[in-house]
Amino acid sequence: MYAMISLTLNNETTTLEKEKFEAHLRDSGWMKLGKVTTTWFTRYKETATEPKIIAEVKLDVGAAGKYSGITAYDAVVNVSKSEPSSF
Repeated sequence: MYAMISLTLNNETTTLEKEKFEAHLRDSGWMKLGKVTTTWFTRYKETATEPKIIAEVKLDVGAAGKYSGITAYDAVVNVSKSEPSSF
């Protein structure tokens, strides 16, 4: 199972805050999807359920926000059995 997120950070986010936010996501196992700078994905066990994955994604993004000091962002998540494709 895979989860893919797309994020928009608050326009007032500093470069340092963004770097810390992204570092926290990377440390949590997330990878950027190709050259799309605001889209990330990660892999979960095949037995993971969609509601559990979505709950964990919310925790990961919230923890990255807390770590970086970013409190305003918009995020979407998609859960799929297929790895996201980029082109």
